Amino acid sequence: MLYRLSLVSALIWGLTTQAQNHIDALRYSQESLWGSARYVAMGGAFGSLGANGNTSSSNPAGIATFTNGQFSGSLNLNELSSDGFSSKSTFNSGNSFAKKSSASIPNLNYISANILEPGMAGDWDRINFGIGYNKLADYNKSIYLEGTGSANSLSNFILESAQGSTYEELNTLGQLAFATYLIDTIGGNTNYNSSVGGILNRTQSYKSSTSGGKNEFYLSFGSAYQNKLFLGATIGLPSLNYNEETTISEGDFDSNGDLRSFDYTTNLYVEGSGINLKLGLIYKIDDAIRYGFALHTPTYYEIHEEYSSSMNTSFLNDTVYSADSYLGLFDYGLNSPFKIINSISFVIKKKAIISLEHEYLDYSTASLTSEFYSFSSENKDINNHFASASNIKIGTELRVHPQLSLRAGYAYYGNPLTDPTKDASKEYLTFGLGVKVNQYFFDLAVVNAYSQDYLEIYPNSELATLSHQHSQLLISGGFKF
Repeated sequence: MLYRLSLVSALIWGLTTQAQNHIDALRYSQESLWGSARYVAMGGAFGSLGANGNTSSSNPAGIATFTNGQFSGSLNLNELSSDGFSSKSTFNSGNSFAKKSSASIPNLNYISANILEPGMAGDWDRINFGIGYNKLADYNKSIYLEGTGSANSLSNFILESAQGSTYEELNTLGQLAFATYLIDTIGGNTNYNSSVGGILNRTQSYKSSTSGGKNEFYLSFGSAYQNKLFLGATIGLPSLNYNEETTISEGDFDSNGDLRSFDYTTNLYVEGSGINLKLGLIYKIDDAIRYGFALHTPTYYEIHEEYSSSMNTSFLNDTVYSADSYLGLFDYGLNSPFKIINSISFVIKKKAIISLEHEYLDYSTASLTSEFYSFSSENKDINNHFASASNIKIGTELRVHPQLSLRAGYAYYGNPLTDPTKDASKEYLTFGLGVKVNQYFFDLAVVNAYSQDYLEIYPNSELATLSHQHSQLLISGGFKF
């Protein structure tokens, strides 16, 4: 027999169940290694080189190095391996996997180079303009965890949170559990027991599917002084979208209760847009050495969030109860950290390049804002859980033929967490090649990425550690005019 209820809950409780928190601030503040195939193949160490379409989102002075107009674009083929992400996890001694394949266009760039007539603007010999689109982060991922044990249970967390509260005072999760008889009152309206009973053992699983990404449309301007000092500015208009569906299931209870299984599902939809300013310079110390510097202001995002949840319980007598929450809506703001970039490159006889880059950003300076809520505790969590981090990039290029270049790179994105026992850094090992034929160019890059995530599927659950490895192919092409 199936019973279905529509759950009416106060808006504030719907928000506290899926509250905006420090995890959201980190997710939307972080970026990863994206760009053209040449940029990525050299580990993103392009801050002092320029002459690459997507440098407008890193060091906008790169646009001032162009002496010809250019149009370029890229295609990303994610997950070269047949099984997608390779993932290892510790979760109740169980198994896990994580994967999601996708193809995307990570950048499209148009550069207009305008060389001035001698004497028109003194020693400033060009005014360049650029417009385009660059991908900054990708949220496509699927995770599945399963384990058997007697550690924690979501039902325990729900029961403990409900004690001492009337039904009207329960949060959305508690109201869903009450509506589906996962918990019920005994001897009064604020004293609860659980249908699970005394757990000796149980099987628990977690399934999550996320999609979306962070992209930036930009307008860039640049100029060059005596062909030695290059200055640029970019107005960035980033946008983000994030979709997440998660399900926590428990069953196979070795207990004295009459519950067969239950599952709790949440759905989250997020969209946002922002604005920032990037300033940069490149200086030719001599024909062989170049220095680059860039400053990125914090990005201010306006974010819209929609959230809903549901619960199903199944009992040994084949009775099934289901309940849904109403859709929760909330708008808020996010200020991401500022970023400082220093870079240096060495050009060896116009046949080889070695480039180094250092990015500094402080994730603890991110903040959440709203006209209707102070976010004081959430911003305190941001400050306590996150720290400053350094991103280090190294790239090389060797011209083996006037029309063929080979490339390799390495990028390390530093750990943003203050907890010394957790390392959430990311590493990228990259390779590639480039071909030039007259005004046309074609580039290819292979990216191998390594990262680690920490997942607590509900408060006080066993911490799952996810170690990821995946590869992808990036293809770029374009022409100069």
